Amino acid sequence: MSSKINNAVPPGIRDWAPGNAWVKRELEARLAALFQEWGYREVITGTVEYENVIARGLSHEEKCQLYRFFGRDGEVLTLRPDMTTPIARMIVSQLREAFLPLRLFYTANVFRHEKVQAGRYREFYQAGVELVGTDDAGADAEVVILAAEALRRLGVEDFKIGIGQVKLLDALLRTCSLTENQRLEMKTVLANKDFAAVDDLVAHWNLKGVQLQVIESLTGIYTIEKFISSFQGVSSKKTDVRDEFQRLKDTLVLLEDAGLRDDVFVDLGVTRDFGYYSGAVFEIYSPGLGFPICGGGRYDNLLGQFGFDCPATGFALGLERIILVLKRIDRLPVDETPEYIVGGNDCGPVFRRAQELRKHGYYVTVDFSSRTASELKMSASSVGISHAEFVGGEGVR
Repeated sequence: MSSKINNAVPPGIRDWAPGNAWVKRELEARLAALFQEWGYREVITGTVEYENVIARGLSHEEKCQLYRFFGRDGEVLTLRPDMTTPIARMIVSQLREAFLPLRLFYTANVFRHEKVQAGRYREFYQAGVELVGTDDAGADAEVVILAAEALRRLGVEDFKIGIGQVKLLDALLRTCSLTENQRLEMKTVLANKDFAAVDDLVAHWNLKGVQLQVIESLTGIYTIEKFISSFQGVSSKKTDVRDEFQRLKDTLVLLEDAGLRDDVFVDLGVTRDFGYYSGAVFEIYSPGLGFPICGGGRYDNLLGQFGFDCPATGFALGLERIILVLKRIDRLPVDETPEYIVGGNDCGPVFRRAQELRKHGYYVTVDFSSRTASELKMSASSVGISHAEFVGGEGVR
């Protein structure tokens, strides 16, 4: 009786075979180089965190997506669900005396137990930045501009950036005299673009007049110019609305100055998944993909959860999703470094020749099988290597 061996990986987990692994590493290298050009320094956090620490910045729904397990001493541990919260924890424990602002970047795998579908895994890879220690519209603009530049550095030229503002949305909903639970319910249906549910809530709560006008304005998608003209009058009536509108307006003007006017739209329904966002937020979309390839925003209250009140903003790029985009537009990077197979009857000269070629930047595989020159050429061709060299005899190409 034979038994079948299970070699599958768990749902939502994937292997990176040769080729795919090189593409991922190449994208990470390009991003790391770009982030360093902008003055960001790399950080690495542990994959495993204490659950009671990492959960401080998460909503109830987000906590339900954690991978939890017990340590040997009985403590509850979790795999990191994102990088922003671990970096916030690290800043407070190790970098709180550092000169501000801090500019940090990372490339890492994160884990969330969520529904598996195209472009969405349970272990997935992100690259991103955190700009910590400045509460300024310029910082909000910088991370958006850098995210756009990162996509272009990877080969993604066609994208749109949706900008929201969490505090402005809250302030506008408060003008409608909604309770906290009602505001949360409305924010949820707006974020899901469930406009039928918006209409149902408006009818159920009997919103009319100015209240109805405000809710209807929140379902719109605006160019920068249209948003400023449409909300200028509304913002003059309430101090908190006016302040948050002006802050977002300042950021949008900076994005226009950076040449992103045609790439940006304003959608106050953009609120992001994590509960720690507190100000300007954004998502970046690519045509043909039903989910964002990048997202981020301001999270001024998160570090305070760890005992260090400090403003911050940042973003994360989803590498698997970007690879899907690059495949669709036929822009995946290709490793064009020449490859050699070097063989011969005497290992000493073969090794020396291989080392010489490597010094010139070539990839070199040494053949130990005592193949003839013609056999070496056939072997190279069979594995897609274009150059074969037989040491001690005539080189074959």
